[in-house]
Amino acid sequence: MQFVVLRLKFSFIILLLISLLACVSRVTPPAPLPPPTNKSEGLYHIIGKNETLWRICKTYKVSIQEVAELNNIKNPARIKVGDKLFIPGARQQLKVKASQQDSEGTTPGIVMKKGIFIWPVKGPVITQFGIDNGFKNDGIDIAVAPGTSVVAAYDGQVVFSSDLKGYGKTIIIQHRDKYATVYANNKTNLAKKGDAVKTRQVIATTGGSGEGNRAPRLHFQIREKNQARNPLFYLP
Repeated sequence: MQFVVLRLKFSFIILLLISLLACVSRVTPPAPLPPPTNKSEGLYHIIGKNETLWRICKTYKVSIQEVAELNNIKNPARIKVGDKLFIPGARQQLKVKASQQDSEGTTPGIVMKKGIFIWPVKGPVITQFGIDNGFKNDGIDIAVAPGTSVVAAYDGQVVFSSDLKGYGKTIIIQHRDKYATVYANNKTNLAKKGDAVKTRQVIATTGGSGEGNRAPRLHFQIREKNQARNPLFYLP
């Protein structure tokens, strides 16, 4: 009888451990970030006469929103002949069928979601989002004085707060729905993994984990379903 009781207790412990492991396995860690700048596949298209952004994107079968963000185009009417557009994923130059009848006002526009997030620090943007010499920067770099307070760009929960290869001390905040923000190159991380943070709450200080002799800067990313988006399309 005593042997049966011990066996039942042992079985209960095993079942408890299995259920605990199952709970742990359901916790999804943040997806690993690519390097701050990574090689991007694609090529440059030189805009010709009567070529519109919509028609170029249609020719290459790419998203007008993605091309606009990569090339920092906020108004498609302002592109001009001779401008270079980086076309993601393109492997060869294609001839665009130009038309004077195209109207940017009647074609899919560029979505600007300014004001969803606030600026995490105040300072000039010294590195833009997008392509530079064939490499893609997944965020923006903002020049700051050492020791500047970094604030959360929106309410959320800290899902990462530690050193990250290529980024230095980094904080990642998961927000409602599908967005996350990344704050890298920090001197000190004040918010810890698991913390619930509010908009404008101080989460870090800047100036301590830059590479080489670069001036202090905050590397800031906005990610939608882990896809890097141009922060200047979301910040006020």
